Amino acid sequence: MPKPTLIDLTPDFVVKTQRASNPHLAIEALRKLLNEESTKATRTNIVRQRAFSERITELMNKYTNQQLTSAEVIAELIELAKEVGVEASRGGRFSPPLNSDELAFYDAVAQNESAVAEQGEDVLAGIARELVSVMRRDVRTDWTVRDDVRAKLRSSIKRLLIKHGYPPRTSSPPRSSSC
Repeated sequence: MPKPTLIDLTPDFVVKTQRASNPHLAIEALRKLLNEESTKATRTNIVRQRAFSERITELMNKYTNQQLTSAEVIAELIELAKEVGVEASRGGRFSPPLNSDELAFYDAVAQNESAVAEQGEDVLAGIARELVSVMRRDVRTDWTVRDDVRAKLRSSIKRLLIKHGYPPRTSSPPRSSSC
């Protein structure tokens, strides 16, 4: 079986793969393709890289534990491959579009679901843009070695997050005074 690419994943390919005499080879080829392509698409975005990796691992575990048939695994892998293909252009849905670095910071701040609900995607995208500009302005070659440079960077980032009210404070229920 030739090594597939994301372009090859057509409905005909799916049918042919599901009917193959050795579907586990096709599954392994698709898994390897997905790992490579997701790493390329998310090379600067650890949050998305972990998400794809966890989904692939979970899917393969279900297949290994015989919770899914080979046809179901192939279909799921193809769906995941489509998501990986869309990943490269995901920053374009923002106005103005986010580049890969800004998208990585956006994903990091958007992990807080209450922040997405309270502040909205546009505010979080603005925070991501400003975080990238702060990083580009303050990062020096020796930032991993020198404590003073790291401290200045942490301070700049904290000021920026506080300025935008991130993370949002969840309103806690009023405490009742007991006598």
